[in-house]
Parts: sequence; C-alpha cells; structure tokens
Amino acid sequence: MPYGSYLSASGAHVQNHRLEVLSNNLANINTPGFKPSLAIVQARHSQSIEDGDISAGSGTLADIGGGAKIQPTQTMFDMGPIETTGNKTDFAITDDKSFFVVQRGEEQFLTRAGGFLFNATGQLTNTNGDFVLGVDGNPITIDPSARYDVNQNGTIQQNGASLSLMLARPESLGDLARAGDNLFKPLTPPQPVPPRERSIASGQLEKSAVNPTSAMMELIEATRAYESNLRLIQHQDQASGNLIGRMLRDS
Repeated sequence: MPYGSYLSASGAHVQNHRLEVLSNNLANINTPGFKPSLAIVQARHSQSIEDGDISAGSGTLADIGGGAKIQPTQTMFDMGPIETTGNKTDFAITDDKSFFVVQRGEEQFLTRAGGFLFNATGQLTNTNGDFVLGVDGNPITIDPSARYDVNQNGTIQQNGASLSLMLARPESLGDLARAGDNLFKPLTPPQPVPPRERSIASGQLEKSAVNPTSAMMELIEATRAYESNLRLIQHQDQASGNLIGRMLRDS
C-alpha cells in the first residue's frame, strides 16, 4: 500500500472511532447521570522510529509521521445539571465526587443516576432492578404497605426509622471502569462519604452531562474528516492506477 494511502486509512480509522464515541454520547443526552466519553487520539511515529531503526527528528524520509493511533477513551466526570422532578424517590448528589452504591448479584457498582423506585417487596432499586444500598451496606427496604416520607436531605423515614442512602467516593475517578447500564466498577475499594460531607437532595435528578450542541458540532467535524480521508484514499488509488498505466504503455 502506498504510504499516503496508509496515512489516510489510519486517519479514517481514527475518525470512525471518534464517530462511535460521539454517537454514543448523543444517544445518552436524556440518560440521567450519564457521563460522556472522550476519544483520545495520539500522533504516531513512523514504523522505522517505532522499530528503533532511527531516532525521531532525524529529518530523513523514514522520519515522516506514521499517522495517528487510538488511545483508550476517558470518561468525563463533569457534573450534569440538576432538574427538579417532584418524584420523592428521585435523588441527586450535589457534589461532583460522590456516587450512589448499588448491588447486582454479589457485586457492587457506583452510579450517579438517582432515579430510584420501590419494588413490590419494598426494596429500593434503580431502573435496571439493582438494589440501592443504605449506609449500613444492606439494600434499603421498607414496608410497602405502610406510608413513608423522604426528607429533603434524602433520608427515608417510616415508622420512626430513618434510612439513608450510601454515598461513596473512589480514591481517584481514574479508578472507575464503565460496566454498562450507566454503572461504574471501582478498581480500588471506594470510601464511604462522611456524614458531614453528604450532599444529596430528594425530588431532584442529575441530568446527562452531555452538551448536545458541542457533541453535535464534534460529530459533524469528525464526519467531514472521515469523508475527507476516504476521498484521499480514492484519489491516491486513482493516481497509482494512472501511474501504472503509463508505465505499462511506455514499456
């Protein structure tokens, strides 16, 4: 493959990756607590430099750039806008470092999506049916046949008992891996948020942190860059074909 075609193919591959990431972000503009992903692209040295045959900056033909390569995506943990819903089992964390803790099977996950509800047996769950944990580490459970109230600070009260949702913070946001369904798996044990630092409100919900306007503009830019790389591949293929044709005619 001609080197120019290789560079254009590399560019098209990178832009296709960006399109996938941006499309997923846009698909979740209405997902409560969603955190967008950022596509990371890095310039690549030529194969000769990567093989150690020459050093970067030599100025030779072998020092021509090697296009671009894809790095692991990063999650942007910017806080989304808070919306008042009036649903008392909707909860919003009003700081940008804490997470709700939910349990699926034997595993615990973190999430910013606080749209919860009580199931038929009185257990508080998220929209996927995962159990929401209280500060004691157990699923929050009430008597479904009795009245309950929710204070503005997110405390659930029933028959004189108070139940508070567990909030946890990872040692670093970089320790969180996406686990699907708007959940994150902590790679290191998260720490419970001290009572004096709890910042939670009921009847409110954190919306998606995706900026629709910015995401759409980036999508258009990536689409045009992808199409430009494809056109360059076509032009270079045509130029190569013309050159070969001339050589055959002159031989």
